[in-house]
Amino acid sequence: MSIKTPSDTPTPNPNIRHETPIKVWFGKVKRHLGYYEARNRISEPKFRRALRHTDTFLLGHPKSGHTWLAYMLALLMAEEKDPSVNLLNVGNFVPFVHGRDHDIARYEHLPNPRVFRDEKPVHHKLYPRILYIIRDPRAVLVSYWHMYRVLLGDEDTSLESFIDQYLKGTGCFTYWNKHIVRWDRQVKMAFLESEKNDRLHVVRYEDLVENRRIVLEGITHFLDLPPHADRLSLAVERGSFRAMRAVEDQFGAEAYKGRAKGAGSFVRQGKVDGWVYEMDGAISARICNEFGSIMAEAGYD
Repeated sequence: MSIKTPSDTPTPNPNIRHETPIKVWFGKVKRHLGYYEARNRISEPKFRRALRHTDTFLLGHPKSGHTWLAYMLALLMAEEKDPSVNLLNVGNFVPFVHGRDHDIARYEHLPNPRVFRDEKPVHHKLYPRILYIIRDPRAVLVSYWHMYRVLLGDEDTSLESFIDQYLKGTGCFTYWNKHIVRWDRQVKMAFLESEKNDRLHVVRYEDLVENRRIVLEGITHFLDLPPHADRLSLAVERGSFRAMRAVEDQFGAEAYKGRAKGAGSFVRQGKVDGWVYEMDGAISARICNEFGSIMAEAGYD
């Protein structure tokens, strides 16, 4: 494998969509002045008014399987054999409220229990229930890199350089997904929270791959969904990666709708150990060194 030398300040590619220096600077000023904290405080009453005691929030690091799980949950909760559920409109059934918790007010029409996806939770202490999905960070970062390349059309940034920037919070992470908490830090917080109470249910991506029926059955109990064998079978059947690739080919995927600058599919292989074939041993060792104790606790030796 050809590995490029990592750089904190990669050479700008004119074809890649960057934030302008003034916009980056303005964002730093707003953070320094507490703008975002103030905005969250102002939005909290709206969030509280719209919140239901049956609401559940699907959290986790990007590329941990949120859309996959959300798609299967949508099939479980939608009308039996509803043909309208696909990877492009899954947000109509399991909305994505990334960093804008108060947007749940837009989904008053959804029946209980509602499930919202949020990779940047704001009022997480108020969430009635939390589904937290985890995945091996090596697989997460490989998939994250592929997504970055497709969304921004960047064919120059190597996997090694991307991971170096991720770990340091530099380079592309000064303008793309700059608010995402590192995998080790947020997984540690999730584990600590799960020890305190039973409102947080941890789902391992690898367990979904091994036996999604068993995992989905556990989630239906957590969500207090009535048992429905037909819906469960439908979610299991249409939740295979082969079936989802066919759905994406037909309808597209919400994550790339009108945003992708490069070519590529949202649904890739979905393999548990696919990262082994794309990641150099030195990169894997660096990730294990950074995330070692949390990886061990999560079962990723």
